[in-house]
Amino acid sequence: MQRYLKENSVYFLVPLVCFLLYSGLIVPGHFQLELTPKLNYFRHLADAFLNGRLDIINPPSKTDLVIYHGKYFIYWPPVPALVFVPLVALFGVELPDILISCLFAAINVWLLMLICKNLSEKFSLGLTQKHIAWIGIFWGLGTVHFYMAKEGDIWFISQIMAQTFLFAAVYFFLRKGNGYLILSGLFFAMAAYTRNHLVFSIFFFLFLFIAMEKNVSIKDIFIKGFVFVLPFVVFSFLNLWYNYARFGSLFDNGINYHNMNPYFVENFKKFGYFSWHYFPHNFYTEVLHFPHIRLHPNFLEREEEGFGFIWGSPLYFLLIPALVFRRKNYDMSTHLIKTGSMISAILIACLIFLIMGTGWIQFCARYTLDFQFFLIIFLLFSWKNLSGISFIKPITICLILLSLWVQYVGAWVR
Repeated sequence: MQRYLKENSVYFLVPLVCFLLYSGLIVPGHFQLELTPKLNYFRHLADAFLNGRLDIINPPSKTDLVIYHGKYFIYWPPVPALVFVPLVALFGVELPDILISCLFAAINVWLLMLICKNLSEKFSLGLTQKHIAWIGIFWGLGTVHFYMAKEGDIWFISQIMAQTFLFAAVYFFLRKGNGYLILSGLFFAMAAYTRNHLVFSIFFFLFLFIAMEKNVSIKDIFIKGFVFVLPFVVFSFLNLWYNYARFGSLFDNGINYHNMNPYFVENFKKFGYFSWHYFPHNFYTEVLHFPHIRLHPNFLEREEEGFGFIWGSPLYFLLIPALVFRRKNYDMSTHLIKTGSMISAILIACLIFLIMGTGWIQFCARYTLDFQFFLIIFLLFSWKNLSGISFIKPITICLILLSLWVQYVGAWVR
């Protein structure tokens, strides 16, 4: 046991350090344990479920809630509320939302590192513990995952939990056996019904499956595919019932009745919740927009609409050489996984850019967290190619350190 802990200590230490930073124990020096000032409606919905209701009684605020026939509902998918059900049953509705978010965020770092370890072993990527530690540090402290982890509101905790479910789905998918496969399918369904556009991660799973199972029969493909998608089908029927029970329509999630901020009302009336009208502005703001810089140690000015995620996490600039410089003799598995990850990333990103709004109010571009995992996988499988570029290793370390600095400013200093 002692030998195992020594050999695998990095997989525990990095998530632990991230948790201590998320929770505030390191900065500013005490746990952020505020009780219920945060607008996390999931625990109130969990309380409603425990009392046989689908509407929230006496919500702490009416901000962004759906108001229908004098009752209060949420339009977000309800899976995180199911996670809160046992917590609310044991401790009541007054829960430390920030601490819970920090725990899930630390689990995300841990799961991502395990995924990288498993991918490296299965596809001979040659990643050392040092490499995997840097990946965990970057994800945990060099992306918008950092500042979102320490926010307990429903907008942020849903994204944090969605990554937990997605990472768990990938982790179990990499394991052998139908038991693990149905677990993977369950977590995939939970991810998709926490952040609906994560359903497009199915392409990553499909290409990963083809890369892993080189001599599988058509019959096995159908059987394994059925096992994987079965939980999603069940969740889909339950979601249709959930909509009908609340609003009398299978496909109505209540978005037309929600108490939105006046900031969005005019656009919503003109273009609705999803529209190509939003795409150019959202793409520019969430990908390209350079942040406003000031001559101050806290060098970033607060921009409530956010700024491009590539400036918030400059490591992603490595995607440019990864896309431009390609080896001629690619391993087919590498090609498949890179293709699947990029398809999922592009489809999720496109749907995000069609949404009314960029994630306001925020730091950097929080919606982009939903597809950044697939960008990391693409870089991971490009590393052997990238490592042949002169000075790429010190450049990579500098980009990671710059990412950490920017996100630290966003998380604690701003």
